[in-house]
Amino acid sequence: MHTVTAYRSDLSQFWQFLTLFDSPEPKDWKSTIIRSWMSEMLTDGMSPKTVHRKISALRTLIKQLRKQGILEKDPMAKMTLPKIPKKIILDIPAADLQQMFRNFPWNETANGERDCLLLLLFYTTGMRLSELINLKKSDIDFSRKNITVLGKRNKQRIVPMHPELCVALEQYKSDGSYTGYLFTLENGTKLYPMLVYRIVTKYLQLFSSALKTSPHVLRHSFATHLLNNGADLLAIKDLLGHTSLSATQVYTKNSFEKLKLVHKLHPRE
Repeated sequence: MHTVTAYRSDLSQFWQFLTLFDSPEPKDWKSTIIRSWMSEMLTDGMSPKTVHRKISALRTLIKQLRKQGILEKDPMAKMTLPKIPKKIILDIPAADLQQMFRNFPWNETANGERDCLLLLLFYTTGMRLSELINLKKSDIDFSRKNITVLGKRNKQRIVPMHPELCVALEQYKSDGSYTGYLFTLENGTKLYPMLVYRIVTKYLQLFSSALKTSPHVLRHSFATHLLNNGADLLAIKDLLGHTSLSATQVYTKNSFEKLKLVHKLHPRE
């Protein structure tokens, strides 16, 4: 979102660019002039995201000028903006997670059993933070070894239980006898998001040098590690609860980008 300062700064840069032309009045603005400004910004190394912000400021101004009757036509009506590249999703290396689950003294740590189970659920099911917080004991089916997850827009999905997760769930003694939630505070109410975030970050930072450590990164790790080990993309889509395949395809890009980085290490120049 634009701040007033950023808005003024972006428009000021556009006014400065207009001095290169003979007729900088709004009525003389053409799509070619705006495209030239956009091209200059990109040539100067400005990121597509920043260019989008500056063009957005100009678009807002043009809208105001048209309302005031100063401009009849919108010079940006058919303009195509540069694509903003999607960020590569960084996963927690599988080796780091294996070391964490195997080597940390969970049984000797306060709430260690709960924390270990919480991390296992994120990593072996790929569920979202909100889904884990609202998970109830009745959602766990030990006979079928699966978990019913209530996702976005109250859409349910069935996620299989990893054998290690199944054992951890059977051994876990939940305090949520009254509310039915799997994870609760001492008063029986469900955990709150910031607490879960702190728990996950605490352990991941102990065992991994990854730049980002959060429940969402564990969800990414779940999907990426499955894909790297040959899992079908459609199956991963269903496990994550995505409504469209395009949301899941980002993991394909993630894996390919990592392969390219590895390939750069090839000794042949």
